[in-house]
Amino acid sequence: MSSGLNQILRESIPIFALCSFGGVAAGLLLEGLKTDMSAIPGILILLPAILGMRGNISGALGSRIASALHLGLIHPELRWTPTLSMNLKASLILNTLMSVLSGFIAYHAYSLAGHGEDVPASLVQLVLISFTTGTMAGVLISFLTVAFALITYAKGLDPDNVLAPSLATVGDIITVLCLLISIRVVTYVI
Repeated sequence: MSSGLNQILRESIPIFALCSFGGVAAGLLLEGLKTDMSAIPGILILLPAILGMRGNISGALGSRIASALHLGLIHPELRWTPTLSMNLKASLILNTLMSVLSGFIAYHAYSLAGHGEDVPASLVQLVLISFTTGTMAGVLISFLTVAFALITYAKGLDPDNVLAPSLATVGDIITVLCLLISIRVVTYVI
């Protein structure tokens, strides 16, 4: 095998093994959310959108930062640079806007599916839960993405081999926790 393939396997296999355990942990957290989730109609429609969005946005941010590290536009130290700032701002804006849009889409999908006659889903609740979850998780995961990228690169690892699987798993766990907090806060407030 080539040395490049050996490096990819050496860096990726331990991360994927840890991610398997992290995926089970996220599933266990989700299982614990059953009673909270059943209290708000339409939340199950929102969940895959929110989880997928976190992975997509943090994955893109991780790839952009890894490329900037490889190109020398960002150095592996916690220093605020215009490139880092621009990428972080774009990630946070995308998280916020797409979270609100996901809440609207989940509400209308729930209504179109014919479930709106039983117990109407609240547009305000779904949008607020989506916005709160997306913003909280987006901020945490964006900063973790930057930290993971800088740390892995500084340790001599290729962020492209490590970031995507680790961020997907950590992002799922953080997003499910943020969803739990959001559901409880929104149902308490509204």
